[in-house]
Amino acid sequence: MFTDQFKHEINSYLKSQGDRLLKHQSIIARTAYNTKTGTLARFLSGSSTVQGELFGGTGVEVAYPKYIRFLDMKKSYARKKGRYVRKRKYVPIYNKYVYGYLKSDIWKKLMEVVPKHMVQTIESNITDIRHR
Repeated sequence: MFTDQFKHEINSYLKSQGDRLLKHQSIIARTAYNTKTGTLARFLSGSSTVQGELFGGTGVEVAYPKYIRFLDMKKSYARKKGRYVRKRKYVPIYNKYVYGYLKSDIWKKLMEVVPKHMVQTIESNITDIRHR
């Protein structure tokens, strides 16, 4: 139902959003987080990949270190006192941007583009039945 050109456009949009996300997170990592080992910077300097076919399992895949979600927590465990305390310096790096760039922006784009394409496809395939 969807043309190859349309699939290519959607996949390129997904790839560009994934790359924008990584670029933004890389800037945050350089400015707000100390890089002792460079693992976070190495992961964020990569690029996103788009896998699957449109609506047959398309997804944007971004490689992250496992601990990036813990960097995004507002609270941290204080070992001496045995309780949770707020971090002195909190800078969001994961949830806000993943759900912003990937979920919200892509969702809005798909909700705008897909119905238009479907209407065009249906109109081009239906013949006028009044003249029979």
